[in-house]
Amino acid sequence: MEQTPIDQIVVELAGGAFEEEAKRARQEYFKQIQDLREDDPSYERLTFCFLNWYVFDRPMESGKGTPLQIFVCRPDLTPEERARFIGMAGNIHSLFEVKKLGGGRLSLRDLFTGELVPVVERRHVTGLQKGDVLEARLLPLDNKLVFSPGAVLQHPRAAKKIILQAVKRSRKEGKPSPFELIHRLQALNFRYTDRFRERVQVEKVYGELNSWLASGEHAS
Repeated sequence: MEQTPIDQIVVELAGGAFEEEAKRARQEYFKQIQDLREDDPSYERLTFCFLNWYVFDRPMESGKGTPLQIFVCRPDLTPEERARFIGMAGNIHSLFEVKKLGGGRLSLRDLFTGELVPVVERRHVTGLQKGDVLEARLLPLDNKLVFSPGAVLQHPRAAKKIILQAVKRSRKEGKPSPFELIHRLQALNFRYTDRFRERVQVEKVYGELNSWLASGEHAS
């Protein structure tokens, strides 16, 4: 896997004495994708998504905060390093629509807030076009927003209408929560990309989202 800005935190708070807790967290995160295998095309990307959630969002069982909040208290960090990691707490994890792209910059519309977000990305994201919908975590680094490496998940264009309707319902009713909806879409993306791409239409796979919303199975 490529190096990411959160590697130091992962090494310290997902391994060693925390290895068993990290395993429990992984089981919790992937309960909707229990058949994920290391040889699946989506394995690395989904693992990055999990690690980002683990570092930024999941409180540790010690009750001392998230791995990021615990890590920034290390006495051996320089003031510059501490400020950099503290700044990363302002990350944005959401579903976005691509409004503009080119020249190493993108303009994304946060589907949950409606806000336009400028992103710096020197590397071209393969296949990304204006109007596409993607899940991403944006990190504030060096006074700009960048994609958290590896944790970008692009949804099929044919699923856009279904996704926008689900987001509209989330915004109107307050449920499911953005995280629940994003997490469910990860599972559907995996099903389509790694299991059914050659055999089942996108609309049928992502159409399961409507049944899930109607069932009320989400926690919110």
